[in-house]
Amino acid sequence: MPIIPGRIRQARTERGLSLADLAGAEVSRAFIHQLEQGVARPSLQILEMIAQRTGKSVAFFLSGEPSGGSVESDVASDLVAISKRLERLLATIEVSEANREAVRLVINNLRHGARLVAAVMRERDQPASRPPG
Repeated sequence: MPIIPGRIRQARTERGLSLADLAGAEVSRAFIHQLEQGVARPSLQILEMIAQRTGKSVAFFLSGEPSGGSVESDVASDLVAISKRLERLLATIEVSEANREAVRLVINNLRHGARLVAAVMRERDQPASRPPG
């Protein structure tokens, strides 16, 4: 089931849960981490379990329901997740060296974009400093 990956981590950390706390006996910590990175998708049953443990609705993880978070963090998470998917794809298909290098450039640009979005968010959240004088 497709989710907004950043919402899993947001809900988990807001509730003060570790990966193991959220995973419980139903899934592994690694699987929760993969959900947070956007490299795995939960079943409806697992998503309901996550919603119950975090005190969120299932819709919170699926839609634009207000979250107190930001669209920018979702964008940064999505860019990283896409870069990881491309890496996995590149490892499984045969392409020319030129095309392999082109895909590597795309992967690097996606990661750079995620870092840029994160830097802009940090800058925006810091109070404006005034020059002395």
